Amino acid sequence: MTELTKSTLTDPTKFEDPVWGGNQLKRIPVFCRFSDGELEDLYNHGKLVIIKPGVSAVIEGEPTRGLFILLAGTVSVFKNIAGSSGMHRLAYLEEGSYFGEFSLFDDAPRSATVTAESACYLFQLDVDEFLKFLDKSGHEAKVRFYKTCAEELAKRFRHLNTDYITSQKILWKYALRKDDGADQKG
Repeated sequence: MTELTKSTLTDPTKFEDPVWGGNQLKRIPVFCRFSDGELEDLYNHGKLVIIKPGVSAVIEGEPTRGLFILLAGTVSVFKNIAGSSGMHRLAYLEEGSYFGEFSLFDDAPRSATVTAESACYLFQLDVDEFLKFLDKSGHEAKVRFYKTCAEELAKRFRHLNTDYITSQKILWKYALRKDDGADQKG
């Protein structure tokens, strides 16, 4: 949970403070190796976006790229259900959450739809602005960023691997279990 309060929403000028914004960016794992000054500068490359309830910040399949930080409000993350027009809710995100960070370094279309549940203040960092920041910051900053991205991907992959193995064990446990009632009926 962030330090946001109802009074912050009545005074959104707080969102313009690069020191405050740099502290928001600091919580995103792929930015953990940037200095406070670099994060404050990076925050100045983004913009504040305000969306109403029911409006989507990103839509699954669209080719947009960029990171969002939820400064105030709540959103839901949805994934299309293959073969139908329905969507499945994957997550409910609150203040301080972020999404779209991997689009800063890959060209894949959006993998989910993110829709506002309440009025939302979002920090948006477009990929072109981020690349300008990296170019200005130099080679060493790029290496730190991409190394951190690789480590974060490896961590997420290991977590998914563990989840997959656990789910397969559970699936096979129930698939191989004999149903005594079915044997007696046949």
